[in-house]
Amino acid sequence: MSNFNIKAGYITYDVNFITYDVNGFITSNCNSITFINYGSNQVTIESVVLLQNQSLSIDGNAGEIMNKQFLATFSGAGTNNLVTIKKNYI
Repeated sequence: MSNFNIKAGYITYDVNFITYDVNGFITSNCNSITFINYGSNQVTIESVVLLQNQSLSIDGNAGEIMNKQFLATFSGAGTNNLVTIKKNYI
């Protein structure tokens, strides 16, 4: 019987937090992205509406990279505050 040495491989990544307060495109170029609406106005990510304190997460499998531009659109007379959390491989 053969001897097998199996070592776990590690993938290095960084996490970025970015805040948006105007309408526009948000570039992903990451493995996973989370959108959190901390403003009082609703924000629409593509066709998904996020009310205050709601979030949307999109996760990839290990080693995958998402290359997408998400359109974020605010509506209302209150405050705009959209936070994104991105997992980027190094």
